[in-house]
Amino acid sequence: MKKIGFIGLGIMGEAMAKRLLKNGYGLVVYNKTQEKISKLGVEGVTPALSPADVAKNSELAISMLSNSNAVEEVVYGKGGIFEGMKPGFIHIDMSTISPITTKKLYDDYKERGAYFVHAPVLGSKSQAIDGSLLIFVGGDKPAVERCREILKVIGKRVWEFDSVEKATRLKLVMNSMIAMMIVALSQAFVLAERSGVSKEIVLDVLENSALNSAMYQNKGRTIMNGNFEPNFYVKHMLKDIKLVLEMAEDLKVSLPVISIIREFYVQALSKGYENEDYSAVFKVIAELAGIKI
Repeated sequence: MKKIGFIGLGIMGEAMAKRLLKNGYGLVVYNKTQEKISKLGVEGVTPALSPADVAKNSELAISMLSNSNAVEEVVYGKGGIFEGMKPGFIHIDMSTISPITTKKLYDDYKERGAYFVHAPVLGSKSQAIDGSLLIFVGGDKPAVERCREILKVIGKRVWEFDSVEKATRLKLVMNSMIAMMIVALSQAFVLAERSGVSKEIVLDVLENSALNSAMYQNKGRTIMNGNFEPNFYVKHMLKDIKLVLEMAEDLKVSLPVISIIREFYVQALSKGYENEDYSAVFKVIAELAGIKI
């Protein structure tokens, strides 16, 4: 059994870890909440007491964490990866984090004779379960080559880049589109409802037009059902929008639309929706229009 490390068992991390186990990988697993490790079962799973423990017992480890601070903590913190790794160790981080953070990690790993690869993913829990995520991977070619087999288990398509920052930035580009698309759908639903036209008809028209997308159909139906169970949290979308705006400022690019959209997510957070699915931004837009949810 091929053994690799795995750090972080949130919504996506748990699904990805199960996918790897199902495909014959043994995992040395660390999660801040140790109880979550039991959800993976017993076969092929070795619990670790710290990220350093993961690094000591594997040559390659994946992390899937909530933000830049969480990734830095598992690397630099007490009991972190740097305390346990050997030369040549590869850390594949698949989180959505700052390009500044990924470049810093890349440089610090290189200085220690190890590799940092950034491989953020596009897709949600269902795609993680069936291995159909889209993956953007950046880093040194020898390290990326060693990761290919694993990435092909998790994703159906992999785009490779010669720097970690390019992979990080592409992920933020795509998440900026997701943030805008769900607001566009929410506005269309609210406007249609005010006009006496049902959400079902809006989705039916979309399905038969060039405007359609799987995201509109999936999220449209969960919104109609009042189901905001999280696949991707409101608070994480807001975090990503902030990263997009920071990246835009660094690149001297003006993004007025996403700047305005950020305010909808701030309102969603203030209304207590932070741990609901990001589609809960619909409730903010509906409430602004005086529509009772």
